[in-house]
Parts: sequence; C-alpha cells; structure tokens
Amino acid sequence: MAELVILGFGSNLGNRFRNIQSSLRMIALNKNMNLLKVSAVYETEPWGVSGQNSFYNCAAVFLCRMNPLGLLKTVKNTERSNGRKKRGKWQPREIDIDILFYGNIVFSGGELKIPHPFLHCRNFVLKPLVDIIPEYIHPAYKKSVLNLYKGSKDNCKVKEIRAFSG
Repeated sequence: MAELVILGFGSNLGNRFRNIQSSLRMIALNKNMNLLKVSAVYETEPWGVSGQNSFYNCAAVFLCRMNPLGLLKTVKNTERSNGRKKRGKWQPREIDIDILFYGNIVFSGGELKIPHPFLHCRNFVLKPLVDIIPEYIHPAYKKSVLNLYKGSKDNCKVKEIRAFSG
C-alpha cells in the first residue's frame, strides 16, 4: 500500500538548483516512488549558523511504496550519488534530503524521526510546504501546515527563486 510522503530538499554548495533537480529526479525515477507535486524553489538564509552560502530549498509530495526505513536508505543513497560528503551538523552541503512527513505516522528510532522534529519552526521548510499541501495536518501538533507557517516565529528570509519545472 502506498503512503503519502513529503520530502524536503536543500543545497548550499555547487550548483544548488542542479543538485536539487538531480536528486529529485533520481527519487522520482525509483519504481517505489510516484512524484505528485513539487513546490517552487526558495533561496533562504542558513538556519542556526552564519558565514555560509544561502540555501536553495523546495519540497515534494510522493506516493511511496517503501517502509520508512527503506525510504531513509533511498534518501541517503540519493544524497551520496549527488555528491553529499560527510560533514558536521549544520555544515554546508551539496544536497540535503529530509523526510518531512510519512503518512500520518509519528516515529522516532535511531537517526529517523518522523515528522521531521524541526519542520514546524523553520520557514524554509514551511513555505514550500504551504505551496503544495497547505491544509495537511501535522500528526503531532494537529495543526495545518498553513497555520504552522502563519504562527512561525522564524525570522529567516525565504525568497522564491523560480517555479520548479523538473
């Protein structure tokens, strides 16, 4: 059975748009993933750090026929295939792919936490989500993505760069 899955994509090294585009295509070509919708691409300040290039961010909705751990493995393989190198937390990255939502589950185990534990307080995640799933209810907070965005206290600027055409 397929689950609705929302992934977040970010890059602040190299050709940021191409890094996201390549990663998104790779996941969309996976036989267990059906791409439904992609947000616009936004340029955003790095969150929690200074002295880094700005990020490009977007979000995408898929139908997924993998369990959460299988999806995590696919995401990690896609990051590696698109040039991601191991660095410390909140360091620059060629590509970063986060599992934001997996159906309506709330899960925490090892390196996987669903929904993403900080998505509700980061405008660079919330704004792309508002583009594609504004009425989606966060399974832990029981609020729509739109209401989380409207209530956000995040001051980081989020500027639309372009619509995503794949």
